[in-house]
Amino acid sequence: MRFSRIVQLGLAATALSFGAAHAQTVLVHPFLSEGTVLGAVVADRLAAALEGAALEGRADLVVGPAAAPAMVPPLSYGDGFVGPLALLEPGGVAALHGASLLRSTTGVDLAVSGRVSNDADGLRLDLVAAAADGSTLQTRLRAPEDDPAELARRASLLIATRLDLSAPARPDPIDMAGADDALGRAVTLLAGGFVGEAETLFAQAQDAGSSTPRLEAYRDVVADVRAGRPSPDRPALAATLALTMIEDSERTMAYMEGLAGAGVAAADAWIGAIAADGGDLARADDAYARAADAYPYGAATAAAYELAQARPGATDAVAKLASSRDPGALVVAALLADLASDLTLERNVLESLTHALPTFAWPFERLSYMAFDAGDGLAAARALAVAVELQPDSDLYWTNLGWAWYLLGFWDRSEAASMQALELDAGAFIAAYNLGLVRARFGRLDEAMEPYERALAADPEVDDEALADVENAISERPEEAALHYVLGRLYESEGRRGEAAAAYRRFLDLGGFGAPFDGAAEERHSVLTAPPPPLEIGGGLLELTLAGQPLDPPLRPGDPIGLRFEVYTPGESLPGRVEVLATLRGEGDEVLAERELRVDVPTGAIGYVVEEASLELPEGLEPGAYRLRVEVTGDGGNRAEIERTVPVEGSPDPARRLVGRGVVLTSLSTGRPLFGAGEVIRGERIVPALIQELRATADAAEESLPTAQEGRFSGLSGGVLFETSDEVDVRDFLAFLVREGVASTRLTFVDGYAQWALEGAR
Repeated sequence: MRFSRIVQLGLAATALSFGAAHAQTVLVHPFLSEGTVLGAVVADRLAAALEGAALEGRADLVVGPAAAPAMVPPLSYGDGFVGPLALLEPGGVAALHGASLLRSTTGVDLAVSGRVSNDADGLRLDLVAAAADGSTLQTRLRAPEDDPAELARRASLLIATRLDLSAPARPDPIDMAGADDALGRAVTLLAGGFVGEAETLFAQAQDAGSSTPRLEAYRDVVADVRAGRPSPDRPALAATLALTMIEDSERTMAYMEGLAGAGVAAADAWIGAIAADGGDLARADDAYARAADAYPYGAATAAAYELAQARPGATDAVAKLASSRDPGALVVAALLADLASDLTLERNVLESLTHALPTFAWPFERLSYMAFDAGDGLAAARALAVAVELQPDSDLYWTNLGWAWYLLGFWDRSEAASMQALELDAGAFIAAYNLGLVRARFGRLDEAMEPYERALAADPEVDDEALADVENAISERPEEAALHYVLGRLYESEGRRGEAAAAYRRFLDLGGFGAPFDGAAEERHSVLTAPPPPLEIGGGLLELTLAGQPLDPPLRPGDPIGLRFEVYTPGESLPGRVEVLATLRGEGDEVLAERELRVDVPTGAIGYVVEEASLELPEGLEPGAYRLRVEVTGDGGNRAEIERTVPVEGSPDPARRLVGRGVVLTSLSTGRPLFGAGEVIRGERIVPALIQELRATADAAEESLPTAQEGRFSGLSGGVLFETSDEVDVRDFLAFLVREGVASTRLTFVDGYAQWALEGAR
């Protein structure tokens, strides 16, 4: 089945020397900890210790865990931006290569990450750190289960010693049953950009009298950013909060400039990205030039920017990155080489990256894909053998290794790798196809059909490559009966009745396999060569729905309606696939709207309720009676149809249209939908509820939004804008979402409304 494409070592208790490095800036990423926020608290205690004595009380020299995840500047890539840390595997930030990428991409002198866990010996912190001189630290620290602060103490002493700094003060005790649970959640929320939720938590802690100085410090930074005040003690947190809290790029860049003043090299790369995204290329040029002078990843983001702008010499700058030893720069070079389809450069860069970060699986994954594309199964197997060692729980890598071994003719290894992939993920249908193929190739039909049926159950649409693999195997082993049975099963699932019948007959002519497959092949051959089963639509009933809820006429112009009906056969079973055509017809049978789709029917079903069909009525439809017709076509041209006359009245309702398109507008404070299908079907007034949401968030808008500079709201501050918006404004916003084709998304209403208003409310 080829291979899957998805773009997504035991730890020894040893430590490598940092040499004589003296850190000026330190980044502490939230420590991972499954099912708890303890890791975030331990990381915060470590950052607090380093903010104190270790760095002479200069908190601005420490990027704490509330800010660290957002510190990595994105790079220009095609028409947008990407972040290199997205290439890390889940939990990879707590690995040595994760710490190295953090340090490289942020330009700090030292990056620290890790994972807190609990085992039979108590608490454990698997700590990793990377320094600017290329040295790294990887160690395991222990503490009693009832004293998690000891982990932070030992980590702070270790780092201070390695950096030749004065000993930090002992961290405060950690009480996860008390205020530290709120601290851990606050750090986690701020790190993820969920500022509103963090503010609610601050208020709850204050009301309960359980706030702490650390929580208050974080609350003050949030308040500073909302009010547009500088926060010199915590410039990193202020800058990263500004990225999510402030719509005004000038105000955001002011915070980034404060971060640059604190000596964090990433700030200029961020300023360049913000300026480039806003079209201010002169400012972007200057910022990227400073970033390029500051650190290697900054030079890489500058090269990416130059390439995105199609500047002369940009490709030479990308090629120059290939000689870098900096892992962040190498990641950028690999991405840009792929974008430019320069396979030689990309392969060379990836090879360099495997040496720079030998525990990073992504370059091995990319090398394997390149090898597959080149038809080099051996190179793919070599890369994937390392990848599965680095990530033994990756069903993707085991699946692809299984296919590499298949290409090389190592059948036992191919089978074992595919079985391992399925052990890790029972739904890994590509691995199931691969497993079934290698078994069928050698006549083991009874063992082959279970994974094939599993694959078809997971993805009823037969994979084209899986089918081609069986056909190729038959060309190599034409007398292998098991392969012909498999081919018949796949053809039948695709609705290719004649070819399926021929494959089953060939299976029998070659001697078959024995019970129950011989009998099944005879039966399927008989069914498939008989006239195709007739189709009928049950009860002559065509139901209308809106977002899955029953909808009674009259309809309104523009309504996106769902169509629900049952198709059945009085014969043995329905075909595995039917074609559905839904049309709206006016006078003289004129087709005013139509939509086609293919529906997969469960094997052996005699009846199936079709709910996938839908149709959007034209926006300019005149009031009157119209006919909705659904035609279902099966094998051999057999067809059934149903028609219903529906009245259409009134004008388009944007709320109905958004709900029907799968758009959910949510409350800022609760995250819950402000309205849904039930409300619009019942004709409840939606707009007043949305206006109330604007009024309820006016204070927050006053603090966080800039004054509108254009359009109907020009000159209004955020709070006044929200206080004075009326029904016409809100309806215009909903109509704007409809015009823009917004669909299948969840959107915080006030955020979307604010962006629309500030961009001119057009």
